[in-house]
Amino acid sequence: MAEESNLKQIRIEKVEKLRGMGINPYPYAFDKTYTIAQALQNEGQVVKTAGKIFSYREHGNIAFADLGDETGRIQIFFQKEKLGEGFKNLRLLDIGDFLGVEGEVGRTIAGEISIIPTNYEILSKSLRALPSEWYGLKDVETRYRQRYLDLLINPEVRERFNIRSKVISGVRSYLDSLGFWEIETPVLQPMYGGANAKPFTTHLNALDQKMYLRIAVELYIKRLIAGGYEKVYEIAKDFRNEGVDQTHSPEFTMLEWYEAYVDYHTMMDRAEGLIKFLANKIYGRTVLQVEDKQVDVGNKWPRISMPDIMKEKLGLDVDAENRESLLSFMREKCPDAEVLGTETKGQLIFMIFDHLIPKQLKEPTWVIDYPADISPFARPHREKEGWVERYEGYIGGKEIMDGWTEITEPSVQRKAWENDTAAARPDKEEAQHVDEDYLAAMEYGMPPYGGIGIGIDRLVMLFTNTWGIKELILFPTLKRDKLEKEQEEGAEQQEKEAATQTPFVNNDDSTLPTPDVSSVTWTRDEAFALLQKYMESPNLIKHSLAAEVAMKGIYKYLHKEDYDVRAEEVWGITGLLHDIDYEVAQKEEKLELHGRLLFDRDPNLVPEPIQHAIKAHNYTKTGTDPENDMDWAIATVDQLTGLVVSSTLISKERKLNSIDAEFVLKRFNTPSFSKAVDRENIKNCESKLGIPLLEFIQITLESMQHISDQMGL
Repeated sequence: MAEESNLKQIRIEKVEKLRGMGINPYPYAFDKTYTIAQALQNEGQVVKTAGKIFSYREHGNIAFADLGDETGRIQIFFQKEKLGEGFKNLRLLDIGDFLGVEGEVGRTIAGEISIIPTNYEILSKSLRALPSEWYGLKDVETRYRQRYLDLLINPEVRERFNIRSKVISGVRSYLDSLGFWEIETPVLQPMYGGANAKPFTTHLNALDQKMYLRIAVELYIKRLIAGGYEKVYEIAKDFRNEGVDQTHSPEFTMLEWYEAYVDYHTMMDRAEGLIKFLANKIYGRTVLQVEDKQVDVGNKWPRISMPDIMKEKLGLDVDAENRESLLSFMREKCPDAEVLGTETKGQLIFMIFDHLIPKQLKEPTWVIDYPADISPFARPHREKEGWVERYEGYIGGKEIMDGWTEITEPSVQRKAWENDTAAARPDKEEAQHVDEDYLAAMEYGMPPYGGIGIGIDRLVMLFTNTWGIKELILFPTLKRDKLEKEQEEGAEQQEKEAATQTPFVNNDDSTLPTPDVSSVTWTRDEAFALLQKYMESPNLIKHSLAAEVAMKGIYKYLHKEDYDVRAEEVWGITGLLHDIDYEVAQKEEKLELHGRLLFDRDPNLVPEPIQHAIKAHNYTKTGTDPENDMDWAIATVDQLTGLVVSSTLISKERKLNSIDAEFVLKRFNTPSFSKAVDRENIKNCESKLGIPLLEFIQITLESMQHISDQMGL
């Protein structure tokens, strides 16, 4: 560091010397009439060019420099007899300076083509030394953080980004030639959608409302189909608040296009044509290098359904299998996969496919027809019930693109959305939400149409044979450097200490009554049988089990002095049944009645005071206000158990027993995490029940840890 500082000071002194000589070391412009590549082709001509000095060496009355611009490099052959007094000022040059030269293009005695300048001009004095070209810039972290140096020192990096530019311009050229309109849709959106992903959240001060950075352009661009456009596309920046790995970045570039009056077969034709067009545009051939294999994208790509390819490659007839047999197959063949055990049949089919098939698809291949329950935007298959008309394109064992025949019937789209939401609850906050405005657009009429999404970054990976996304994004998202990290950790420690050490003060002087449960004769087995009658979703059943044990834990905490084993069981039954009408309400599109729907039809379905507590847990919709400690307990537990599951799923081991209450509290204090959780409701544990928040989390977490096997966590 000291040596670097000394070198910088020496260069600063050179800047002052130049100024003292009346020379501006940072002039405003230079009349560059030749690129270096053009200069190399004009031997015998006088040229005027400019670039950056990459090497410099003196030998008496002559000196040599390597000058580079974006088109190439050329040697500069300085001669004292040509420069006169200007030759002595060469000592003020350094590697990294920008230099303009004018002179004849000739050759040295050694035969190297060179510019022999009669004039030169310093265009920018560099203050820092470039990394050695011999040793290069090898540290990956430094290359990403200081991409400008990476581009200067490693020419293959510059070439990758040149190809990226060619890919993007080629996409536009291809789609424009087919009559598509390029459009722009909002980056800031009041509701996110179009993919299962966590959004980045921000606040728009001018309108005083929460906004999201888009996770996909899909729903806005589809509105244009409803608005009369027949062929539209967008190349867009998308943002997803998720993991960073070899192929995923929080900020990335997507291509989406949609075409009216076509289905997924035509969309595959278009996409296949794009890849062939780009290959010829960039390389003049259709043979690409994908890892260590050459792949010809110029032939006709076969199309094979997911059931057929799984039967061919794995000997697995998924149509003949059930959920349990597929789960066993998954656990046997993919022991390292994260399997919760609650997946639907369709989810298991896709998981098996995704883990075992793509690496076998070396030649360009279309895999078509996917399970319906993993594709909320794809149109139901016209011949196969339970499947949708979806397709993915694979090249060299890599998934490159994904699309489908689009849903055009509003009621079908609504049901697909609601099914996706129900399947994800309670341990998945990335489910897609119903977008009423988009459904309204659909209700004005949508023509039959197809759509596709292709990651521009994934395309560039394919055409550069570079399978790490950070190598293809000029300035990738990185962790903070050491100083920033230390500051962040210090702030987190202060927050943690404040949360755990500040004494809790209950400002509510009133004491909530406890309901009389002596008249309840139900057993837990009877309650569970009723639950199974109305609830099928494995995830909802797990959520109900979590609420059951949490309610029992809260009862024991609140009633140490008047504990009653029967009352504990009733509190548990309340937790078990609190969402009993959720699936019915969802299927009948009456979620606004969730909490009371079944009781409106059969007032005797569940005895009081359990029924009152179930209604009160969703009091903002049912109109039944919580009146006692059991009512408030289930209202808060309902929200907290979901937060505990979400927190578990982002932990390193994804196990309930691997996290503690402080881990969950930190997520509670991060509003962007699991944003669907009603944190104000959870805080009622303090104001209504008199339980400090951290302690409330501790009780709930410990209760759930006792049934971690049943939870699959």
